[in-house]
Amino acid sequence: MASYYKHKRTESIDVPYSFRCEQCMQDSGPLTATISAQAEMNSNFKNLNEKKQEKLREMAHANLVREVKEARSNAEEKQIYCKSFKDDCPHCHKPQSWAVSAMKNDMFSVPIVALIVAAIFAAGCYFFSGVDNNLQIALAVAAIGVVVALVSLVVNIVKISSKKKQTSVAIQQNVPVIEWSAVQHILDE
Repeated sequence: MASYYKHKRTESIDVPYSFRCEQCMQDSGPLTATISAQAEMNSNFKNLNEKKQEKLREMAHANLVREVKEARSNAEEKQIYCKSFKDDCPHCHKPQSWAVSAMKNDMFSVPIVALIVAAIFAAGCYFFSGVDNNLQIALAVAAIGVVVALVSLVVNIVKISSKKKQTSVAIQQNVPVIEWSAVQHILDE
């Protein structure tokens, strides 16, 4: 039986930003968000040759470029700031209202994955189990997936409403000032 090795490479870049706290009105000072991207390559060999290492590096860099461009596009066009931009005030440690948008943006990701995984397992149980009551097993697996998805969705809704409640007493609504010029070379690619 052949062995496969997963080779991973992660590229990251720091993006400077700052914000004025909506609670205590103090300037956060210079902060840094680290945007990361990963590439993966399967191989029969434990070590990659130079050509494949370079291809893996290029794939990771291309993924990083895509992530940075997407983060900038979301921030400037949709006012959705990726989770790399931490919203806790360094002075009063309270959250900021601009971080709620990222939570709303990711609210359905885990429930959708849970439903897809449950559907795959239910189909596998139905078609490939050698048991007489495979329909009941498949329905049970699907029901478990639906329950996990609903619980995950409820947890996400509670987290969002909690953060909204914490930020509702804000004196004024601010947004972070992100210095995209520090990563202009990535954005130009």
